[in-house]
Amino acid sequence: MDKIINQLQKIESLLTKIDVRNDKVSKASVGWHLEHLLLILNSSLKGLTMTDPKDYKPKFSLKKFVFLNFGLIPRGKIRAPKQFFPLETPTMESILKLMNLAKERLEATKNLPEKSFITHPFLGDFDKKTTLRFLWLHSNHHLKIVDDIL
Repeated sequence: MDKIINQLQKIESLLTKIDVRNDKVSKASVGWHLEHLLLILNSSLKGLTMTDPKDYKPKFSLKKFVFLNFGLIPRGKIRAPKQFFPLETPTMESILKLMNLAKERLEATKNLPEKSFITHPFLGDFDKKTTLRFLWLHSNHHLKIVDDIL
């Protein structure tokens, strides 16, 4: 959880650079990457509160194993579902709003049972601990892209 808090602090430090683009690295702006990762973060943290831990069904998947243990996300190869694309050009206000919501939801996860879970569309069920690892890895992936853009 502390790693995600550190990422949120990094996002805050990047707010003045949200309009920066570098088409050699990504077709999207810094702000797009920040808003996208916050949309995933908020949706997943909310999802943890909406499932019944009794329904958690972990399954082994080689893709899941590789991702969670090595953090490998190939750039430009995986398309996020449309609901996780920023609807408009990200603004400092929209990113701050999502960031504050993420802080609240992250704090709320402390009280959730360990078997609270989300179902990832490609990788299956993630319990609370695995969800937090997934979120850190996904955010890290986009923050690396932001670093390369800058």
